[in-house]
Amino acid sequence: MRKKQIFTITSFMIIFTMLLTGCGLTADPASDSGSTDSELTIAGVVFQDDQFMKSMVQGYVDAGAEYGIKILTANTNNDQAKEAELIQTYIAQGVSGIAIAPLSPDASIANLQEAATQGIQVAVTNINLGNVDFLAGGYTSDDKTNGMLVGVNAAAFIADNITGDVNVARVDFDHQLPDQSKARWSGFYEGLDDAGTTYTEVAAVSANLQDDALAKVSDMLTAHPEINVIWACNDGGTIGAAMAVQQAGLAGKVFVFGYDGGDQQTSMILSDNNILIAVVAQDPYGQGYAAVESLALTLLGKDNPDKGKTTIVPGTYLTSTDPDAVNTWRVANGMEAIVSSAPTAAEVDLTIAGVVFQDDQFMKSMVEGFEAAGEKYGIKILSANTNNDQAKEAELIQTYIAQGVNGIAIAPLSPDASIANLKEASDQGIQVAVTNINLGNVDFLAGGYTSDDATNGKLVGTNAAAFIADNITGDVNVARVDFDHQLPDQSKARWSGFYEGLDDAGTTYTEVAAVSANLQDDALAKVSDMLTAHPEINVIWACNDGGTIGAAMAVQQAGLAGKVFVFGYDGGDQQTSMILSDNNILIAVVAQDPYGQGYAAVESLALTLLGKDNPDKGKTTIVPGTYLTSTDPAGVQAWRTANGLD
Repeated sequence: MRKKQIFTITSFMIIFTMLLTGCGLTADPASDSGSTDSELTIAGVVFQDDQFMKSMVQGYVDAGAEYGIKILTANTNNDQAKEAELIQTYIAQGVSGIAIAPLSPDASIANLQEAATQGIQVAVTNINLGNVDFLAGGYTSDDKTNGMLVGVNAAAFIADNITGDVNVARVDFDHQLPDQSKARWSGFYEGLDDAGTTYTEVAAVSANLQDDALAKVSDMLTAHPEINVIWACNDGGTIGAAMAVQQAGLAGKVFVFGYDGGDQQTSMILSDNNILIAVVAQDPYGQGYAAVESLALTLLGKDNPDKGKTTIVPGTYLTSTDPDAVNTWRVANGMEAIVSSAPTAAEVDLTIAGVVFQDDQFMKSMVEGFEAAGEKYGIKILSANTNNDQAKEAELIQTYIAQGVNGIAIAPLSPDASIANLKEASDQGIQVAVTNINLGNVDFLAGGYTSDDATNGKLVGTNAAAFIADNITGDVNVARVDFDHQLPDQSKARWSGFYEGLDDAGTTYTEVAAVSANLQDDALAKVSDMLTAHPEINVIWACNDGGTIGAAMAVQQAGLAGKVFVFGYDGGDQQTSMILSDNNILIAVVAQDPYGQGYAAVESLALTLLGKDNPDKGKTTIVPGTYLTSTDPAGVQAWRTANGLD
């Protein structure tokens, strides 16, 4: 089990060690950064003194505390000879294990293999050696993939925010670890290329530490005033580059993208200076913790699933366009959330209408998203419900035009009639954002947010096929609860996706009945009748919130628990409570994020109305679904907690 909790005593021990060592990580090989009564001792070695490596050391120390193992910390300071000397010292001291971020896949590994032949267990971090028999475990990011992740997202930002030539400067660390550095920057450029971005690399410097990067980037900006994008390949380079842009007075003109997350980087992202736009965050703490954990498991004679192989620890994209996610990452990594100094619109009395089309859990959650974003930005929210009535929707929009609201966030009923009315509102100077519908890229929208119905349906179908194979013997007779009568295109996308998932998995089934019912009570009545008329039904697929709840209730009332299995669409309190019950009726759902859609719609309107950068302007953003199943109750509980449910 990997723990990321930072206890006060451990924190004092780490700080005390840093004070003793001057730079925090340059302790003598015999220095003790975690005294215990255990006879086991592990050396935890990094190669420089920056936030990334400090976080890795903390992972070493915390895992040592968890397993009662003494940790000795040291820093090679990018010196291959010192690394070799340290390893030989540890061999002579007879340490039990070495957890290390090596400098070289050749020289370093040869020395570590020698340690292994002397009976010392070895685990490595921050390097990909593939599968190596003598290792207790290896943990690293994939540098090229992480670089490409930033490049792809940077391309979207560039398209929305830069007019004219795109002139890129690079801050690498080719002088230090050339293979790793080149993998990162080549991945970034591949991301730009794949997105079709036209750009020129006008300058490059090599600087892995913050102060060096600050000086070199400052000089580079002076020599190349045409630079408007900087890509920095590591922790120090990213921080130094952002500081150089700040000092040069180029905020909002030169945009920095970087590699590695940390307190400084995320604080910069969350500031309002519009310099450091995004980073890909590795997990140095997790790498360090896992390395010591794999050593501990091996030394204690326990099963170590990572023995002899390298495990890729994926990166996380953190961006100024999603401050909530950045703060979530900070809290998860032991840092405090930074309260946003978001602009408030109270002084100018901005009003946004938030419109949904029915009264169910899904739409109630969307309204909560509208209201939460309105509260954040100081904007008054007027909520309304069209009750699936196209004429009422048109009337509401005309009313809002007459009232002169500043914006409309709406879940429209139709991609034709609804949009024509909303375009009229836009022509009158009212900003518009849509939810729960995919209109593609539409210039007049402040933003669009929706799930992909067919993809989400297929996700359930694929997983349902596996459940069916394990739990149903004989004929598979499926009944469908759709909402074709209400929103036929959306409904058909969902149920066709579900059946495609079954088909692709090779499931043989028969659809024996179908009803159309989007509300809970209607679905309960119609499914009850359907179960009476078709007693052979053993699987039900329900395409929306009300249909799912009503179908599960009908199975319960019919006494068919454990005989008829329901799969549905939309997450919520009722659905997840049913999944977590022991009645074996509602097996799984795909959960959309109506709260997130509502919040994002109002936020895009707020940013536009307040004259701030709105990266979602004119396009539709797909909000992915989450599969929640009775076979993973912990995952369901995690989703409930994340969505404000007990």
